[in-house]
Amino acid sequence: MQSLRREIVIKIMNNGTRKEKNNMKKLNEMMSKLKTLQVKENQLMWTQFTVGYDFGMQEAQNEVINFLKDDSHYQIVLDAEKEAQSEGDKRICQICKQTFEPYHQSEEVNQLIQAINDKTNELMKVINAFRFNIDGRQVTSVDIAQILMNSEDREERKKAYLARNQVNQPLYETGFLELIQLRKQLATLTGYDNFVDYKLHQEELDKNLFSDWKDQIQKVLPEIKKTRKSYGLKYLGDENVYPWDESYISGKIAPSLNTVVDMTKYYEVVKTQYQKFGFNLDDYGIVYDVFSRKNKSEWGYFFAIEEGKDSRILANVKDRYHEFNVLMHESGHAVHSSLKNVDEFILNRGVSGIITEGIANLFGSLIYDESFYQMFFEDKLEKVSEEFKAYSKWSKINAFRQVGLIMFDQNLYKRDLESLEDIHQLYWDTFKDYFDEELGDYMPPWAFKIHHTSHPIYLHNYFMGDVTCEMLRSVYKTQTGHQSITEDPADFGQFLYEKVIAPSGRYTYSELFEKISGKAFSLDYML
Repeated sequence: MQSLRREIVIKIMNNGTRKEKNNMKKLNEMMSKLKTLQVKENQLMWTQFTVGYDFGMQEAQNEVINFLKDDSHYQIVLDAEKEAQSEGDKRICQICKQTFEPYHQSEEVNQLIQAINDKTNELMKVINAFRFNIDGRQVTSVDIAQILMNSEDREERKKAYLARNQVNQPLYETGFLELIQLRKQLATLTGYDNFVDYKLHQEELDKNLFSDWKDQIQKVLPEIKKTRKSYGLKYLGDENVYPWDESYISGKIAPSLNTVVDMTKYYEVVKTQYQKFGFNLDDYGIVYDVFSRKNKSEWGYFFAIEEGKDSRILANVKDRYHEFNVLMHESGHAVHSSLKNVDEFILNRGVSGIITEGIANLFGSLIYDESFYQMFFEDKLEKVSEEFKAYSKWSKINAFRQVGLIMFDQNLYKRDLESLEDIHQLYWDTFKDYFDEELGDYMPPWAFKIHHTSHPIYLHNYFMGDVTCEMLRSVYKTQTGHQSITEDPADFGQFLYEKVIAPSGRYTYSELFEKISGKAFSLDYML
């Protein structure tokens, strides 16, 4: 009798295990189909951003949305979630639920999501096609950057900086505030206090993450003001440093940043640096599109067409050393994507944007390391080293100003806005609140920063990515006794892969940060 009972129990357990595996199999098959649809969408987006042609991106997006709205697909997620036993399967189900859940609350929510996507696409066409103008001459974003860094004429720099505000009005007139309002409605309908909380939930971040940032900024604000004042007096003869002065001061601190270089050999330079860390770019087949032309988006992007298989980089460079920063940054995204396990394509969805930007920022910052700049300045290494050390201090102080843009982006969803002037006032109020800055006598450029339109509540990823970089450097040096991550770059590359890239999709950002550092996230690593 006992033997019979044991056989019955084993059969029941085996049936349960088979059912669980069957549900996970269905989930994997369904997510594979979703991936195929999104690869098509990404390919069409690449075409639109690089040559300005729309070959049906909206239709491709609608296919993805309809797939996500399908009740039978969502049921597969719920069935798998109910019976998942292992931690890995539970994490997979968690990621899938985050993906599908927003489309299964009400038809009104679905219609709002569709309206938001449509309006975002409409506005992005305005931004991508827009070209700045200075004194009747069309200029590129690269031209503006070079004026800001090189021009001795302060008024010319101001004019170049303010050229960026030319897209404010067209974006506003095309319906930017309508997009903001749609996102606010989405948050309300889905039970969130505001759209910021809605997005942070999607990113698996605590809604109180930023609650003490103002206090943290206040601690370093005297040092920020002191440093900016001293550099202003030294390089401008004026203690006031305006936004159009920042790049100019950077160029004065580190004139080597402006060195003219042959960008036609960019790939060999970037490849050489990544090779030192054990990453061979030739193995990843990354597509680069790096020179400006008509109808091409003016900014820098990484397109993960298909994680682990198809990586593409859009950039706009000309002929200056500092432009390697964007190429190294975007290549960091590409290497990260290429190293992901293609068989774990669902877990790859769970990789935090902070981790992706942190890795990219880390590699971008290498242009200030001797391991990189020795390829260009072999005859004056000591001089360049001193320049970049001074620049590092200046750059780190100014990095905190990113918090102003992060909070402005969030405040767009926390204040009632009815006009373009309201947006500009919000900008000034935010910088007054965080940095004690007075109202400027100009219209602040903001719309050119595409994230407000295409990736709302995302800007924190860059700054938190910088904090993550500092944490990784600190942990690595403590564990190995090395003085820098470039002392043994191949070893650091292995550290980065094992500690960050390989496991990252299995954990939320906060969990991974604490797992690596032994501490909860804080700005202390930057402070």
